[in-house]
Amino acid sequence: MSKIRTNVPETEGDLPFDENEPCPMWEVFMQAKPGVRHVHAGTITAPDRELAMQYAREHYGQDEPCVSMWIAPRDAILVAGGRDEIIWRTTDQSYRLARGYSREVRRKWEAIRSKEDVDTYQSEDLKETF
Repeated sequence: MSKIRTNVPETEGDLPFDENEPCPMWEVFMQAKPGVRHVHAGTITAPDRELAMQYAREHYGQDEPCVSMWIAPRDAILVAGGRDEIIWRTTDQSYRLARGYSREVRRKWEAIRSKEDVDTYQSEDLKETF
């Protein structure tokens, strides 16, 4: 059982809100170990921040161990991007990305030198080094 779930505060009394009102959405982020980044665990609905914390501890604290939990109201989170907004440039800038770069360089080197020349160079280089 998670440390977060073992120390849940107990509450008593009447509800401090109207039970017929729709509850706001809260986003839950969990940290599995100290020093590790928080990851999104899920969403809950709760009328206030205290109950949001308690619901998050009960629901997400039992699934996996965690040492820290962030609960934020959904309307307080800023969102960039989406269907109507493009964040990445539409022009081709693939030369800035590192993926596949070594394959392309290898292909160019092989076009310049034959494989035997490269093997001879590497074996001579190793003889001088060791």
